[in-house]
Amino acid sequence: MKCRIATLPQNTTLADIAAVGVLCGIGFTMSIFITSLAYGDANPQLITLAKLGILLGSILSAVAGYLILGRCLARRAA
Repeated sequence: MKCRIATLPQNTTLADIAAVGVLCGIGFTMSIFITSLAYGDANPQLITLAKLGILLGSILSAVAGYLILGRCLARRAA
């Protein structure tokens, strides 16, 4: 559904916007900080597992964003 509130910049598609959105998942430093605050000293194993999940999610986001942007740019170059 288009609300027609704004227009995309010239030569930009919704796929480009989606790819950049996926890349935004890389920012994990705040998540690690919040995890440390949430679990405190209660259970160090939970903090370790949470940090591992955050790191894996960031890596997945970086790889997915790279692949999506690569596909968008290759399509545009063709």
